[in-house]
Amino acid sequence: MKLGMPILYEFMSIEENVKLAKELNLDFVELNLNFPYCRKDIEDKKIQELIKKYDIEFTLHFYDEADFGSYKEIVDAYIYLLKKYMNILKDNIKLVNFHNNPGPVVTISGEKNYIYKNEYDEYIKRNIQNFKLAKEVLDNYGVLMTIENVDYKNSDFLVNNYNYYLKEGFKFNYDIGHDYVNNNILFDFALNNKKDFLEFHFHDATKDMCHLSLKNGEMDLKKYKNLISDGLRYVVIEVKSSKDLTKSIPIFNEL
Repeated sequence: MKLGMPILYEFMSIEENVKLAKELNLDFVELNLNFPYCRKDIEDKKIQELIKKYDIEFTLHFYDEADFGSYKEIVDAYIYLLKKYMNILKDNIKLVNFHNNPGPVVTISGEKNYIYKNEYDEYIKRNIQNFKLAKEVLDNYGVLMTIENVDYKNSDFLVNNYNYYLKEGFKFNYDIGHDYVNNNILFDFALNNKKDFLEFHFHDATKDMCHLSLKNGEMDLKKYKNLISDGLRYVVIEVKSSKDLTKSIPIFNEL
């Protein structure tokens, strides 16, 4: 298992994140295409230089809003961007993580309703087909792919998707805080399919808020750490400030 941190909002360069990672004795930094400074540093080809200078690894978080169940023109744009960044990063990245984006949502009387549920059979075929296109791109570079759970309150949408993904051979990232606020609907799936989880996003949460520093929420963190199998590649301590990271790393190690 390798332990890492996400790109932080408080910084303005990848190197600042790497310096903190080395101070905290972490193995890798999760780059994030949602951050403009991260995209700029990648496009300026600074990653290989940082790997040599700091002896650090990198993974990559794809755009949060990327919806691979959407129509062709939208998906084509994201596949183009994936190819663009993989061509730049080449041998300098180990894994790319994608959100399992639920697509358009209509809120009725305070309850979220997922539009894709009304055409689920067509949607899941599109989604799997397009995730396969993304995986083909990554396979060409020898890079791992994971699909991450996000918040799907009041819906069985997520579990249905994951069962289809499992049949198609996809691998997963278990975000424990996202699942906690969603009533742990994915916990049993993760427990029963440990070998198919290559990454964890690890943080504390309450029922209303996640990405809290460890032991600053209400989760039984040891229960989730026990899910981490010997084959797991990466764990991101996904708190969002240097202060919270500095506090959380020793707590994680002691769980």
